[in-house]
Amino acid sequence: MSAALAAPVTTKFTRRVTTIEDIRILERSPYDALVPARNLHHLFEATARLHPDQPALTVLTGGSGEGATSLTHGELLHAISRAANLFRSLGAKPDAGTIAFLCPILPQIFPALLGAQIAGVASSINYLLSEEAIADLLTAQGASVLVIPSEKNDPDVWTKATRVIERVGKLQHILVVGDDGSPSNEFIRFDEAAAEQPRKLTFDPGSDRSTVCALFHTGGTTGRPKLVRLTHGNQIHAAWSFAQVHGLDEHDAIINGFPLFHVGGTMTAGLSVLAAGGHVVMPSPHGLRSKDAIRNYWRIADRFAATIVSGVPTSLASLAEVPIDGSDVSRVRMALTGGAVLPKAVGDRFQQRTGIRLFETYGMTETAAAIAFNPGRGEPLQGSVGFRAPFARTKIVPLSDSTMQSECPPLASGLVMVQGPQVFPGYLDPRHNQGVLTDDGWLITGDIGYLTRDERLVLTGREKDLIVRSGHNIDPAAIEDVANTFPGIQMSSAVGMPDAYAGEVPILFVVPSPGHDVDLSKLLEHVETNIHEPPAKPKRVVILESLPVTAVGKIFKPTLRDLAVKEKVRAEIEQIFGANTDASIEVDKDDKLNTVVRISIESDDAVRIRKLADSLSKLPQTYQIKRRSP
Repeated sequence: MSAALAAPVTTKFTRRVTTIEDIRILERSPYDALVPARNLHHLFEATARLHPDQPALTVLTGGSGEGATSLTHGELLHAISRAANLFRSLGAKPDAGTIAFLCPILPQIFPALLGAQIAGVASSINYLLSEEAIADLLTAQGASVLVIPSEKNDPDVWTKATRVIERVGKLQHILVVGDDGSPSNEFIRFDEAAAEQPRKLTFDPGSDRSTVCALFHTGGTTGRPKLVRLTHGNQIHAAWSFAQVHGLDEHDAIINGFPLFHVGGTMTAGLSVLAAGGHVVMPSPHGLRSKDAIRNYWRIADRFAATIVSGVPTSLASLAEVPIDGSDVSRVRMALTGGAVLPKAVGDRFQQRTGIRLFETYGMTETAAAIAFNPGRGEPLQGSVGFRAPFARTKIVPLSDSTMQSECPPLASGLVMVQGPQVFPGYLDPRHNQGVLTDDGWLITGDIGYLTRDERLVLTGREKDLIVRSGHNIDPAAIEDVANTFPGIQMSSAVGMPDAYAGEVPILFVVPSPGHDVDLSKLLEHVETNIHEPPAKPKRVVILESLPVTAVGKIFKPTLRDLAVKEKVRAEIEQIFGANTDASIEVDKDDKLNTVVRISIESDDAVRIRKLADSLSKLPQTYQIKRRSP
């Protein structure tokens, strides 16, 4: 049985934060007095005791707002405890196999996921991954329990899950969530099994905040994604930090459109609000990937009296195109965004069309989403992700300093590094810590930015996203910000295109707003005129119907880099063979993860084929050319 805290204390904000000095004042109090919770269960005990009848979690089973299932804070604690008891009865412990979830956001899933973290180590896996990738993740983490949806609730995920199960031999228990019309003796019905458990915790989850309770797989394009370990303390501190700087309390209600296999869903718009006594609304089983959820977003915000809305920049760009019509959004005090640098034009468009102020936040999976926050009860600074988390440190290191010991002065850009209670203890595979965690506990974020004189953090891009043209570092945001101001452009993204002389040159991909046709010549003129750094002017502009995004909605630049390679090849083919030459281009990776480009071209002209091969041989990728007869 859990040892309850003597007095219930939620993570609700205790001081209105408007400046860095307010954070320093918080830090003058003993940490344990401000944050008494020793495990995640303590957070939900506190909210249940203080706000038992207030709404805690609502899950909509359709993007149009139908099928709402709601739990109060008292009911949420019972659901979490029953799930924890069930998983513990199946052998779950912090040092045993993980409890893996491969499931969309059904009403039972968030409480079950939290219960799994209290009983042992939980892992929520992106169900959009391939069967092979999912099987690799389950094997790598030593999963012993797998939670999946019933065939009726999600036939696609059910089919994928059953195939994955055949590939993974060490799974001991399969739990099926929701109505299962054809139960198998091999599977356990989660709903029935959980209902049989006591509604109070039957075991002591421990009081060591450093106990690992969650695994998150990070995005990756090569090899197996890294598995991030997060502790009870990491997540408690992150939730508390969000609440303090964003000013969260029991009167807040947030629309959480993120998936639960991402810290944006579990932390930024999840635990941070729940632990403060607020209300979390999940708009669809698939978050904002649901077109219906986007189309009905403002009605949902009105219906549940949302005070906070949230989304990655690409989601906000879509929401800016949705008319508010008669929906009442007057209670919305802030729109949270993060996950990528917010283009200024996208932010301006969202605020102008909705009247809702934007508050940028910044975090990583490795920090339980918590690094910096704009003050929710203060003034957000456009272009800044805000102040550091309390009891944490942020420093900017010159890119030229390989020792990472010196620090940049205010307003000088460099590599962002973070240290604090929210920083993870390392990856499941320690070899992945190389180049990410320093010996003295600093996290190397890989992001580029600077601190203002009042210690707000401004991000300018990713170190690996920099376009390096003849040794000149180009920030893609400098190109994108200009393109996004052109009338009719919803979103843009710039990457490097291979170049024999400069190494790489900028190429720009743009997406028109719905119902708009973009005049490419005028867009090129606009970009040429307004980008004042000559090396940053893109060599090519390409119009796309949509930008490739991750499951969370972040722009996925590796796919754009592959498209850039294709555009380079097309340019070379047009120059050598003419504009109407029929050619297919495929970009792939070899067994050593080097880029291989396979070209099939309709031509019998051996001289031109050799000329193309010679031209492409000067580029860093491997090019294989096959000719086919016209």
